[in-house]
Amino acid sequence: MKRLVMMLSAGTVALMLSSGAWASGAEHVDSAQIAAAKTPADHEAIAKSYDAEAVAADAKATAHESMAKTYRTGGAPKGSHTAMAGHCEKLVKQYRGVAEENRLLAAAHRQMAKDCCAQK
Repeated sequence: MKRLVMMLSAGTVALMLSSGAWASGAEHVDSAQIAAAKTPADHEAIAKSYDAEAVAADAKATAHESMAKTYRTGGAPKGSHTAMAGHCEKLVKQYRGVAEENRLLAAAHRQMAKDCCAQK
């Protein structure tokens, strides 16, 4: 029973986190948007998109942390829990890295927005 509750809890957390990322409605930044960015507002819009992508990546990392915990505490058939927990832990690191990269890109575009105004 305890295992079932933990698995349901992990699933609920993952669903809540992922729906929050979908609800943000953030669009991914593309090369055309970057090429067209000429004003501080353009760069701020790009920065906000990168911020949203960072939040979504953090949510995925958190969901995988929860899944790894579930696998480690017996939420998978014998013999597979170590591999699955390791898989989730690897994804946590990757998603945290993606989140950090997106934060750095957002900061860079905010600096570009400031530089746009300073040059005029």
